[in-house]
Amino acid sequence: MKALFEDQILAVVSSTKAHKDTFAVAELLRILQDELGKEPLENFTREETVLIFVERATEALMASPIYSDALLREFYRRVLDIATAADIRRDALLEDLLFQSISRGSPADRPKRKKQKDVRQRIMEAALSEFSEKGYHATTIDSIAERAGIGKGTVYRYFKTKEALFSALKEDTITEFVELARQDLSREKDVLNIIESVIRIYLGFFEKNSAFFKVIVQEHRDFGREFSEKFINELILALPGLKRRCWQASRSGRLKQMNYFTVFFGIIGFLNGVIQKWLHDGGEASLLDQIDTIKEVLFYGFVIPSGETATKPNNLKVIS
Repeated sequence: MKALFEDQILAVVSSTKAHKDTFAVAELLRILQDELGKEPLENFTREETVLIFVERATEALMASPIYSDALLREFYRRVLDIATAADIRRDALLEDLLFQSISRGSPADRPKRKKQKDVRQRIMEAALSEFSEKGYHATTIDSIAERAGIGKGTVYRYFKTKEALFSALKEDTITEFVELARQDLSREKDVLNIIESVIRIYLGFFEKNSAFFKVIVQEHRDFGREFSEKFINELILALPGLKRRCWQASRSGRLKQMNYFTVFFGIIGFLNGVIQKWLHDGGEASLLDQIDTIKEVLFYGFVIPSGETATKPNNLKVIS
């Protein structure tokens, strides 16, 4: 089984030319799901199957150019979700994974891995600056290498093409955002506070990375959809008890009864529209200044029903 895992894992990792964690991690997890769906092999428990798989996959990822800390965190989180769904005790598995992580690799290997990680990070930071300042077409591998202070051949060892490097930046950006939002939203309990936090985090992250997002939007028209789908599927739907909290808020009369999967997609779609206009206008004003208007529209709408008058102060600002 170890050899089988190794062959399949290496095939997935080696065929992932760019740092596209959404593809690499998903393909790796299918290997685990298929194995857990079979009858356990003699002398191996299902917990041991998971541990062997994680050990082999981690080694392959850490030795590859697509490695990043964010990718490995995402991989571990998804493995635990799959194991829990397969009725494997999460607490026992976590203890074994922690020991596996601590004991992995000899001290002699660590400087090499750190150096590889540092070089990749320098390349990514230089590429982000180049793409943000010059745009996609004017940026070259030579200019990225010069900015990073390394040889062009070193860049090509990590990324085969400029497109691969650009895609890696895009995927890293999405992963960074999801991790940031997960940490923040996990502390919220009230549904309306969660929605408000989603708005604030989403707009704040776009504003912080506005220069690069302008380039992404110009080069990848479907990026907004990619970003939204990963945000919804990997974060919103993964928040513990969110569906139950929505149901409780509906029962108490705070929220209307409706499909909140559709609601969250609608919220993100509305935010994407505000961001697109902001980018079109030059992105000079702060996106966070629009939060009151966005909340007013999303929470209460903008039309006063015929025959009614406003019962509370109207804080709605017109976005010109």
